Amino acid sequence: PDGTAAVSVDELGGVRLWPALDGSAEPRIVDLPTPRQVAILPDARGFLIAMLDEVGSLVLEVVDKDGLSVQRARPASDPAYKGIDITSKGMIAWRADQIVMRFAADGTITEQLPTEAGQRLLAIHVSGDKAVAVIESGTDKLTRRARWLTVTSKLAWGAWIDAGDDVGRVVALSPTGKRLAMLAGTSGQGAVQLIVIDTSTGGVIGTQSDQAVVGMGFVDDAHLALATNSTITWAKLEAKAKPKAPLPVRPPEQPNNISNVGLLGVGGGRAIGTINGELMIATPTKIEYLGYELESPAVAAAAPRGELVIGVGDTFALLDRDLKLVSSPDLGVASTSAVSELRWLGGDDWLVESSRISDGITTLTLVDTAKKKTQVLRTDLAMVQLLLHEPSTQLVTLSLGDSPEVSRYDPATHKLTKLASLPKPKGYEQSELVPVVPALSGGSQLVVIHMRDRMTMRWVADPKVLDKGPSITVDGSLAGVDAAGRAYVWQNTPTGPLELAIYLDGKRTGTMPTDGPVTLWPDRKGSRVIQVSQRSVGLVSTDGKRSWLQSLQFVTEALWLDDQTIVLVSAGGLARIDAATGKVTAARCGWRFGLSAKQHAPTSRVEPVCAQLR
Repeated sequence: PDGTAAVSVDELGGVRLWPALDGSAEPRIVDLPTPRQVAILPDARGFLIAMLDEVGSLVLEVVDKDGLSVQRARPASDPAYKGIDITSKGMIAWRADQIVMRFAADGTITEQLPTEAGQRLLAIHVSGDKAVAVIESGTDKLTRRARWLTVTSKLAWGAWIDAGDDVGRVVALSPTGKRLAMLAGTSGQGAVQLIVIDTSTGGVIGTQSDQAVVGMGFVDDAHLALATNSTITWAKLEAKAKPKAPLPVRPPEQPNNISNVGLLGVGGGRAIGTINGELMIATPTKIEYLGYELESPAVAAAAPRGELVIGVGDTFALLDRDLKLVSSPDLGVASTSAVSELRWLGGDDWLVESSRISDGITTLTLVDTAKKKTQVLRTDLAMVQLLLHEPSTQLVTLSLGDSPEVSRYDPATHKLTKLASLPKPKGYEQSELVPVVPALSGGSQLVVIHMRDRMTMRWVADPKVLDKGPSITVDGSLAGVDAAGRAYVWQNTPTGPLELAIYLDGKRTGTMPTDGPVTLWPDRKGSRVIQVSQRSVGLVSTDGKRSWLQSLQFVTEALWLDDQTIVLVSAGGLARIDAATGKVTAARCGWRFGLSAKQHAPTSRVEPVCAQLR
């Protein structure tokens, strides 16, 4: 009610507690079923969250400031509850049998107030110590009227408000009770009429037409916030009043899904709404956005000391072993470009591949983060290319472009020297150069793969000569290459199902078991492989033995930070995994949290890793 905390529901039904709205505390996941309506009150133990589900069941949950449950109550929900709101004396709810009830945090009913005979409650709106109910009555001709409801000392019905006989369900009351706003219109028309009246006289103060308004609330008598699905605006209450007229056709219904309401509430002189997973906090003079600047990483790369760098656009974050923000390194990406590939070369040197947003032209740069020095290596790449680096040989490869190439990085001079490249392909053909560890692969430094209608693989010992070495041509598609030079290839079996075949030095050496389609992420020693499927992540040794399986969805990359640590990357956050056991040691779903004058980048509509692991 005071505008210092909020609770929201995302498009996937997840409930989030926002314990502070000044940027000092990140949102917390709350373990609640998907609500149709939700409200929040301060409690000595943290917060009381009240919610209604789709069938009208009421849940009262006390949570601490971290969103962890302290107490849960489920009052009997027969008859079903139709709505909830909050008052200074506690939460109120009204049932299908037309009874208003006040509840204690433990679910105890402290007061009850029925409507009068023949009346049906459509909505109740509370603002401060004032409340208005919209009541339907009549048989041959239905009327919908507004009536005062006392919610301070005891629940009691008050006088009728002269607002006409066709008041809509969507209403808003100013904190002093002097103003009542009503929306009228026909569902599906895309426009509604807003009418604001003086509650003491029934006189119209102002009217205006608005597109797609789904919620509203007064921050004071002079300022009415209007919420759409994309922003918060302010009603022009100074507009010249028009004579009161019958409302057109039928008042709009309240949205059934709270994630579509747009306006969570008003309090403390501010209107609070949601958009793309973050909060809009609006006053009559400005809008601020509370959320994460970096939530869905486009790239992730191992960094020194077992740390991790993630990035999106031109924004980067260095994360510690708990996946918490350490710093925001400058990797030299222009604001007009977006990072596409990132590799740590050792020391303070990074290879950064970025593409211009306007035309896709891609640049490769060498960045010294300590000296803040950027050296442009390539400026004419027509597309993003796969960038790989092997520390044991300092080979760097660019693949899947017009002319794949291999270079060697010199840590002493901080230079990249081109060794060889493949000719521009004729017709449709893609080539990939994968650097491997010679000590593990029997002397090979590269595996060269040409993908046409059939696939040719070659194991190369001299990176300056890419057309010499044992080779084999097979039917199939490449799944990956490990540090020991093993190439994993999807191939059809005589009976139909795909199998994952293993090739080394021009020969087929075996198969690796899988549970259907997976992507592969080999370790640095060529002994273990992470298999990522649509719904799970597992670790399998190269001899086919599975060590563990973790249920996780939407994982896009498994990054080996060292021999003991894996980071799982998804559009919904990161999870740090112990390689030996598969146990999660840390999980994060957003970085660089705070208030911003600009809206943060929209997040992917997938269940965050943090919610899956809770």
